[in-house]
Amino acid sequence: MIMAYPSKTPAAQFHVDCTPAAKSRFAVLHDAFGFKTKAATFEAVLFAVSIKDRIDPQILSRIEAKLDRVLENFDEL
Repeated sequence: MIMAYPSKTPAAQFHVDCTPAAKSRFAVLHDAFGFKTKAATFEAVLFAVSIKDRIDPQILSRIEAKLDRVLENFDEL
């Protein structure tokens, strides 16, 4: 039985010159995030950096506060 190779997602090569310390930090991030590939880790880091200034940093605490109020209102019912 002949099995076909799975098709791969199109990819582009991207080479970066960085310090050994930066490479080590990337490896730590890759292990910590648990992505299957370094490309997925790299995409996640780029995404996080790109939205950093677009999303209000206090939004999570405001959402949590509102959620707490909603849950308190449900408890009162």
